[in-house]
Amino acid sequence: MPSWFCPGDLCVEVSTFVAVRGGILLVLLSAVSFGLMPIFARLAYAQGVGVDELLFVRFLFAFIIMGVILAASRHLILPSMVDLFALVILGALVYFLQSALYFMSLLYSPIAIVALILYTYPVFVTVGSFFLGWEKIAGRLGVAITIAIVGLLLVANPFGSPLGFGVILAFGSSLGYTIYILSGSKVLRRVRGDVAAFYVMGAASLSFGLTGELSGALHLNFTIIGWFWSVVIVVLCTVFAISAFFIGLSKIGPSRAALLSLMEPATAILVSVWLYGNALSVLQWLGGVLILLATTITALTRSQNQA
Repeated sequence: MPSWFCPGDLCVEVSTFVAVRGGILLVLLSAVSFGLMPIFARLAYAQGVGVDELLFVRFLFAFIIMGVILAASRHLILPSMVDLFALVILGALVYFLQSALYFMSLLYSPIAIVALILYTYPVFVTVGSFFLGWEKIAGRLGVAITIAIVGLLLVANPFGSPLGFGVILAFGSSLGYTIYILSGSKVLRRVRGDVAAFYVMGAASLSFGLTGELSGALHLNFTIIGWFWSVVIVVLCTVFAISAFFIGLSKIGPSRAALLSLMEPATAILVSVWLYGNALSVLQWLGGVLILLATTITALTRSQNQA
């Protein structure tokens, strides 16, 4: 734009405003896409798609598509051998187990409960950072952890009944994601997030392919509708969601991105209740609010500590 039409400072302000609003929109769209994934997974299961098959297809095709995108944008690089080894281990073991637990939990528990239990991971990351000596817990973070634990108990076990298998799987998935984030945090300081995701997905696809083949669960003889929902998960809930998040993250920063990502569990809860009528009890709704409140406090507190 010519300088006579747009003075320098004004152009900078306008471009910054547009970039920030664009970043917010991308992170929100990413969160909604991730939030829809358990819905699409349930629809795929209804067509006879197995957990191993779905996750093998998801990670293999996303790995290929992400590779093409990264290569076309000239961002596809080979990390150092140490970082590459770490990413492969994260994908082949940690992310493999976390994804398997999460997608299996959808077979046994309502989507809303699974989504809320999974979203306790930001608080667990804070606790893990404390025990690793990376972060101090004081004041509001301590309150957030207490609130999250109370919320988790209300969501998972509001009436004191024995814990369901799906709840245990979802909790294991949350812990697995916590380990994944803590283990990968140092690698992500040296490797772009989308590049790291590319290698992690490739390693995860190998694990699901091997376990599926060894267990005899990998047939891939889906119906057309089963393939449709699987492809939607690949394109919308994986490739687009990951790409949009990292682009948006670069424009608005991690703290705002963390807060906007609360749209993920909100989307999963609202759409699942609308589609399946899996209404939560009053105590479970209260627990869900407490979990989201604890996540918000955690994100705001860490933002102020990093400022």
